[in-house]
Amino acid sequence: MSYPSGPHLRQPYGHHPQQPDRPPPPKSVTSAIVLTMAAVAAVLLIGGFAMFLGLSSGQAPNPSAVPTPASSPPAAALTSTGYVPFFPPRTHQGQGPALLRIDPTTGQGLITLTHAGSANFVVTTVDAAGAELDLVNATGHYEGTRLIGSDNSQIIALRIQADGAWTATTKPLLDAQVWNGPTIQGQGDQVLRLDRPIGRHTPARASHPSKGVFIVHVIGDSTELQIDADDAFSGEFLLKTGTTFVDIHADGPWTLSRN
Repeated sequence: MSYPSGPHLRQPYGHHPQQPDRPPPPKSVTSAIVLTMAAVAAVLLIGGFAMFLGLSSGQAPNPSAVPTPASSPPAAALTSTGYVPFFPPRTHQGQGPALLRIDPTTGQGLITLTHAGSANFVVTTVDAAGAELDLVNATGHYEGTRLIGSDNSQIIALRIQADGAWTATTKPLLDAQVWNGPTIQGQGDQVLRLDRPIGRHTPARASHPSKGVFIVHVIGDSTELQIDADDAFSGEFLLKTGTTFVDIHADGPWTLSRN
């Protein structure tokens, strides 16, 4: 048996010849690769989290969905402060005298009051400065709706003098009874909302056959007194341009009519 001539060295098991060292990549290339990988990871993480939220809420993710803005209240409901008083409506109940705290409000709203007693039923508003203003002064059973508040004061409470059970329901102006025909009839205190604002000065007639107070204000860009009677009344008044509400303070039945 013959062997190749010259020395022949066997390499140990598992050892391979050492390869020449390769130069490391430039730092700028390395930084770019790292930044690219981080950006991809961030996009995948955010996308996965959004998909998880959509699935957990029972809705499939919709990349084209656009949030719907909250609807604004009707313009007719806004006062000059941009706030809608007494919304949603809220009913308070009580028995006898009370100082009833209500949600503070700036601007005008409605309050419907009832009284089941037999003695005096007196209700006054209390504003943030402690000033009081008469709202109702009746004897015995009472049921009516009054205009409450103004743009210049914040009503925070009602002072109630009563000998029986009473209720007080605050609600926005748009909940007023609608006057949508030529003639409307009612009893006692009431606030009416015209089906549409008066476009031009319109004559109207009012009748209040019983004795007692009968006061009518028309409300549009401003509030104007049209009728102030202490006895039976029958006559004309003016629905001025822009009139939207009619505020009636009466002791008995009444009828309003317009062309």
